[in-house]
Amino acid sequence: MTDQEKDRIQNAIRHIQTAVDVDSWAVEIAVGAMEKQIQKKPEQSKIPRYGMGYEYYDWYCPTCGRFLAFEPSKGGHHCICGQAISWEEE
Repeated sequence: MTDQEKDRIQNAIRHIQTAVDVDSWAVEIAVGAMEKQIQKKPEQSKIPRYGMGYEYYDWYCPTCGRFLAFEPSKGGHHCICGQAISWEEE
């Protein structure tokens, strides 16, 4: 996601939050869904696992905490909760 796309989402969120005569519950749902489109880094487990002579770590969604049962190289870009996941190295 580019910085421009992130800014557009954040501007849309601000616009929705300032809307009048809108159901507050619907606003919360819409804002929550839009916020999940802003990519977050997955959380790495603290304890390594071992298999086939390799040490590796499990990854978890930073929003809901679910185990991410996919590999970044295989297109795992969203958790099942809808959170966009960024696998890019910093």
